Amino acid sequence: MKNLKRRLRIIKYTCLPLVGILLIGLVVIFAKPLWRHFVTYPKYQKQVEAFALRKKECPDVTGLKIYRGVLHLHSYWSHDSKGTIYDLVSAAKLRNINFMFLTDHPHGDRDTFPRGYRGIYDGVLVEPGSEKQGFDAWPLKDSTIVDWKVDKDTVARNLVKNGGMVFYAHTEEPHNWSNEWFQGMEIYNFHSNVLEKTSTLPILTDFLINGYKYRAWAYRGIFDRQTKILARWDSLNTHRKIVGFSAVDEHENVNFRARYLKDGRVQWMGVNTKPMGVMKVSFWNRWMFHEPDQSGWIFRWMLVNTYETSFNNSVNYVFADSLTVPNISHHLILGHHFTAFKFLADATGFCYFGEGKDGKMLGMMGDSIRLADIGKLKAISPFPGRFTLIRDGKTVEVTAGDGFQYAFEKSLTKGAYRLEVEVKPGDEWQPWIYTNPIYLY
Repeated sequence: MKNLKRRLRIIKYTCLPLVGILLIGLVVIFAKPLWRHFVTYPKYQKQVEAFALRKKECPDVTGLKIYRGVLHLHSYWSHDSKGTIYDLVSAAKLRNINFMFLTDHPHGDRDTFPRGYRGIYDGVLVEPGSEKQGFDAWPLKDSTIVDWKVDKDTVARNLVKNGGMVFYAHTEEPHNWSNEWFQGMEIYNFHSNVLEKTSTLPILTDFLINGYKYRAWAYRGIFDRQTKILARWDSLNTHRKIVGFSAVDEHENVNFRARYLKDGRVQWMGVNTKPMGVMKVSFWNRWMFHEPDQSGWIFRWMLVNTYETSFNNSVNYVFADSLTVPNISHHLILGHHFTAFKFLADATGFCYFGEGKDGKMLGMMGDSIRLADIGKLKAISPFPGRFTLIRDGKTVEVTAGDGFQYAFEKSLTKGAYRLEVEVKPGDEWQPWIYTNPIYLY
């Protein structure tokens, strides 16, 4: 009896401290996400909703239509995604996305187009492309074969000479920046932000607590202004036009899903769509499953990333004549577009342009304008914001107010002038828009 009591005391005094340490650890890990869930994120959400009421209609100064689109994203064709056309289009329709330019990983060194999804689905334009060797590449033609075995510069040259579009992906990584054939680069990529973090634990805990109700704010919590990438972009634009765009880089693959096999068993799939195991349906697990959705899944736990959230985060607003692949790609290459963090405020109506001395528009972002002809650089916005004009990487002017319009009428010199716009839904200014430059020569 004495031995038993002694053993129980040993267990008691050994386990209690361990339990205490575990509880303290859980409090430390989850305190911040819980505070955000009950205090910070609800406040932010109310501020954004109130800010949306300040929207003003903007006059049409270009004669072009504005199309919202996402570039650099993945579907079932990639080895690390299971996205179906239903997943993609339903998310696009929910977030008012007009076009998607896919960049699925090729299955080999000979990449044949068209493949995967292509066409217009329920009003959403979908065009296939590839992400490989540091490129976001779109051949834009039927019956195209891309030979990835040749050197990268040759791949880019062959694609562009045959009417394709080639941008650099993951621009935090090394590239041949002197390559004359690439036409643009990512100036923001959600995954680049993630890779900068020293630990993914705070990200995962935030999504565990806030991923269902406040996923957009959990995304924003990862955001850092890509200063090095923007500086490189500015530097490149002093030599030749390099258009900038935002990449959602969405795979919808940091999650757990399950589906029925032909024999009635259930297959589980985890992160990067890797199979985790197979089980039989029983009394003990039946409650977890629902009827198969349109993609065949009977269980979905979207832990971090979703198409729906990404399509409301960094969005490209393109000025174009029509919603067709030739027209959208043409205006993308021209730089007639800007990037906006749409969940803060829908930027439809915004425009950055150059005005002549006679008051008429001479050109817009992406265009080149003779210095002798320009009168002022202007911008109109559907929401009040703080405007920062940047010439060749150096800040020229920051407006102090939060107006709906901006005009720079001081002395202009040759250079690439781009505009950054911040909005203030709450207590702090938030980066909202990055435009392509206007080139004065």
